[in-house]
Amino acid sequence: MSLPVVLAGIAGLCVGSFLNVCIHRLPLRTSVIFPPSRCPACGTVLRAIDLVPLLSYLRLRGQCRSCGKGIALRYPMVELATAAGFVAVVARWGPGLAAFQAAVFLSLLIVACFTDLETGIIPNRVTIPGTIVGLALMAFGPAGPVPAVLGMVAGGGALLLLALVSGGGMGGGDVKLGALMGAFLGWPDIGAALAVAFLAGGVAGIVLLAARRKRRRDPIPFGPFLVAGAVAALFWSASILGWYGRFLRPS
Repeated sequence: MSLPVVLAGIAGLCVGSFLNVCIHRLPLRTSVIFPPSRCPACGTVLRAIDLVPLLSYLRLRGQCRSCGKGIALRYPMVELATAAGFVAVVARWGPGLAAFQAAVFLSLLIVACFTDLETGIIPNRVTIPGTIVGLALMAFGPAGPVPAVLGMVAGGGALLLLALVSGGGMGGGDVKLGALMGAFLGWPDIGAALAVAFLAGGVAGIVLLAARRKRRRDPIPFGPFLVAGAVAALFWSASILGWYGRFLRPS
């Protein structure tokens, strides 16, 4: 394993630790910098030794040092997911602008996914600045700003149209997340992301209904499916678009 890949994994663990703070605090509309991190159960300020990504969770056996309450499994999951994502982008594109763009994109997606799962909300403090950052970063890429702008309009526009047609079946956070995805993925890759998202969401909905875990009118967070589609398109957009093209082509 090369040194850049190892460093990417370490950086991912550290960034993932910060993303956990964002996931917890952004829906509460509090600062992600101050005050210092505390145990959600007893309020004890965590020491530096308790904040080492992943290792602290393992050493404390998933429990707060002060009160013994369990620490949510989401914390190591986010750190591992971020590390895996950073390793994947560096292994795919090597150190450079493309890997940095992808790492920023994955970080935003992780925050959006877990906030939607936990609260049913994708905060504007993620999607709006994230879209602006995406447009700015992609403007420096080889394709320039045009595909990013087209992707943003297509991603946000498609989900906005669906929200209007469905009468509330799609939330405003999903619409803005679609715009963010389009800014980073560009056109036509945003099409691949949306195709995978709707396919995954449809399959999951059918399974949940069949298992009686959800009723027909129960809300299902769509953000995680959009995130799954975005990750799939980030790495395999050409294959996805090619498959859909062959599937839709008249025989």
